[in-house]
Amino acid sequence: MLKLYGHYGSQPFRSVAWLLKMKKEPFEVISINPMKGENRSKDYRAKFPLGLIPAIEDDPGDGRTIALSEASAIMIYLCDKNKWNVMYPSSINNPSDLRQRALINEYISHHNESTRLMTRNVIRPGLRGLFAAEGNLSPGMTHALSKSPADLVKLKSTIRDTAKRFQHKFLANSRGSSNFIVGDNPTIADLLAYPDLAQIPQILGIDYSEWPELEGLRQWLDRMAKLPYHDDVHRTTIKIGKLYQSKL
Repeated sequence: MLKLYGHYGSQPFRSVAWLLKMKKEPFEVISINPMKGENRSKDYRAKFPLGLIPAIEDDPGDGRTIALSEASAIMIYLCDKNKWNVMYPSSINNPSDLRQRALINEYISHHNESTRLMTRNVIRPGLRGLFAAEGNLSPGMTHALSKSPADLVKLKSTIRDTAKRFQHKFLANSRGSSNFIVGDNPTIADLLAYPDLAQIPQILGIDYSEWPELEGLRQWLDRMAKLPYHDDVHRTTIKIGKLYQSKL
């Protein structure tokens, strides 16, 4: 059985777990908590040199285990192996599939410079402060929870600007309107993007309705939230959000 290493508090972990659950692919979760530095242990790095979560161990079909990290690489591998063509087209001989695959790859390649910034610049500093207060962080990872009005204004500006860029580039653009990032069905691009964007209301309690110009983003988030296993995959995020908001 496929082994999935990580923690449901991790945005990319949720993306991979969501894909596996939607496709009803059996897997075993091996808990690795980055807040405790478990992904930087000698044993973990010996198996996964990048020291990242999520990571998987799986047999691609030749009897030899592959150890793979990086959520986008894992999802592409799973789709190619299992022929989950709706989530990530595999045929390069069909022009329509080739076009869709290329557009999915475009988002995936840009992910760390777009929606991932929500985690780096907004969520991560606050969570570090939260878990430092709870005594659940590895040494050196501390950041104070801020209640400064000026900091809140700056925070919301970062949220709005990052969300606007995502909406403009991937939801409302010259390719024409669609229900999801690429076409009218969700793909691994949507599963990768959603956790970083959805955690703003889930954890911070900041609703995108504060910005009327983000109506397209809100509609996309609503469509994503109706996909199978959404609540199951994101239950930990909701719990973290309740704890976070109780400290503010």
